[in-house]
Amino acid sequence: MTIFLSKLVQNNIKVFLVRNSDTQLFTVSYRNISILPNIYDGKEDPAPKFFSRNVQVLLKRLTRPDFAKVFRKRTSSGRDVLPTPIYKFLTNEALEAELAKANKKADRLLQMPPVVKIQQPINEILSEDPALIGYDTAKYLFTDITFGIANEHRLIVERDPDGTLRSCDHDVRKRLNQTYFPLNGRKLREPVMFTDEERFNTLLEQQEYEFVLDRACLQYEPDELTYQKITSITYQHIDMNKNFEKLRSTRHFGPMAFYITWHQNMDNLMLELLQSSAVREAVLLTALRHEIHGDVAEGDNAKILAHEILPTPIQLTKPDRLTEEDIQLDNKCVSCIEKYIVSNSMMKSQQELALQGFREYYQQLIELSRGLKKAHGTA
Repeated sequence: MTIFLSKLVQNNIKVFLVRNSDTQLFTVSYRNISILPNIYDGKEDPAPKFFSRNVQVLLKRLTRPDFAKVFRKRTSSGRDVLPTPIYKFLTNEALEAELAKANKKADRLLQMPPVVKIQQPINEILSEDPALIGYDTAKYLFTDITFGIANEHRLIVERDPDGTLRSCDHDVRKRLNQTYFPLNGRKLREPVMFTDEERFNTLLEQQEYEFVLDRACLQYEPDELTYQKITSITYQHIDMNKNFEKLRSTRHFGPMAFYITWHQNMDNLMLELLQSSAVREAVLLTALRHEIHGDVAEGDNAKILAHEILPTPIQLTKPDRLTEEDIQLDNKCVSCIEKYIVSNSMMKSQQELALQGFREYYQQLIELSRGLKKAHGTA
């Protein structure tokens, strides 16, 4: 399904959400533009590409992990007081060990929600017994409550009043699994923030994207229709408003980058990277598109360049001085992005202008760095 944005013939610019359970329509309107959800329901399953090693490496690097944000203070639910901080005097070896622990913890906190194809209905009839017709007017549900069995593999069946014994569909399975084996934080009923249109819109307008996505991950499974609709609308709202920074250094940035690249709608993100002088990440985004679609001109060169970029430190801020190795690598990146803009971009003029601005800024930085080296006699 391709991304479809249609203008609504209305004068009211207030954001609203429409949900129709009969037609499975779920849209959000923002400034007279309708956002329609795009779910992974096509012939191609995104999971193999999402879980491939190259794509995972690119998505993690594009997340731009920043410990200051990853380990920031969060709402302390269930705690009366904040934990007392601990201060230690460490040797260099002990400090390295603590940093390694922090890296592992950050990797765990930034574990991306999986991207998979939408689940298919379960229509498996196990048996038909006409002798049971008229025995009762209610359905009977049977659940295997053996411990140690994964919920998705648990045997759950229903007996219809007409005597048909069938496997339960995903909805029933989810409710019964939550009844017997409740997941902490998941509710039997959908949270009001997802069923009340005004509250959902308010959260999007307040840019509470991480909260919405965290709650969706907790309440739904990644292959559920509702989950994919909620995340799709949230990703598109972020893309339309260019609020990518809201998700950086969170576990949701990777799936969002994959989503907009899968639907070939990555131009706003590319423009934001160029405007913020993150040309190396722009190359990584180009390599990601080539990994997914294989349609980038000289995409193999972008992948080779990405392998040169990955070992370099993550640039959380603009550098104040450059090495000759940095200059050579960034010049390669500029050349790669130029070819991408010519062959693949849908926003050529804006991206060319942003790239020209980067060239001018970068030339000044080169002259400053070389001038400092010459002044210190290290040129």
